[in-house]
Amino acid sequence: MIPIWNPMRRLLSNTVLWLLATTLSYAEEQGLQAIREAGGIVRPFGAGWEIEFQRKGKAVGDDELADVASLGESVYSLNLGGTRTTDEGLRHLSKMKNLSRLHLERTGVGDPGVAHLSGLTKLRYLNLYGTKVSDAGLAHLKSLRGLKNLYVWRTGVTSSGCEELSRALPDLRVVRGVDLDKAAAEATSRKKEEVEIVRVALKWIPAGTDNPPRSKGGGRISSIQIDNTRGEAVKLYWVEYGGGLKYYAEIAAGGSLTRATFSKATWFITDMDETPLGHFIATLEPSQIEIPKS
Repeated sequence: MIPIWNPMRRLLSNTVLWLLATTLSYAEEQGLQAIREAGGIVRPFGAGWEIEFQRKGKAVGDDELADVASLGESVYSLNLGGTRTTDEGLRHLSKMKNLSRLHLERTGVGDPGVAHLSGLTKLRYLNLYGTKVSDAGLAHLKSLRGLKNLYVWRTGVTSSGCEELSRALPDLRVVRGVDLDKAAAEATSRKKEEVEIVRVALKWIPAGTDNPPRSKGGGRISSIQIDNTRGEAVKLYWVEYGGGLKYYAEIAAGGSLTRATFSKATWFITDMDETPLGHFIATLEPSQIEIPKS
């Protein structure tokens, strides 16, 4: 399926950008320019900005956060996933009092960095997947009464730490992953019910069944068709040879994406909030994978 850009949507987006730009101070204009030059993506978000550095990855670090801080309370959403952000860099976030969404997955952030988030009382979404955060870091989040979604998959956080935080924030949903043994048993049961199809179909491995393995070198070029049968969009990541995740594309609800791939490459799927859904491994033959509805 080839995505079609809606001209009216583009017009509205450009109009919002123009209205926001006409009210910017010189410092804010300089900050936005510096963010774009560093490879950041800036989008209008409510009455402020959504800023994403995720696709730039390791080329972005603490210095770029100083530029974001110049926008102060106009920053509503910030994505630093996979960047070189450290504990020290997070001190800049104290100026972003209206921040409601923060992605810190796969960064070098630990407990000292989380301490800088304690004043962000409007934060509703926080992703700490793959960081160094432990139960000690969670203690700094107890003051965030508006926090609704927290992702701590592959961190040092324990069940007792999550339970303690949940007592302080009863409306909070904490995602730590799933029971691997239970998921494996369910996968075995589903496998018996699988029906072979004529086209080469890849095995969908639900999140928690197995950890996504690193992609293997030595593969040959092939192609893959990815069909999203869910009622919401998903994100596609390649699992790098070193085990990291590299963002590739967004696949719309009910949409399909066909792209080149190497055999032995592992592809990882999450929902738009970075909740892991599953993964699959490409083969030499042209293949197809269906992302299940649930």
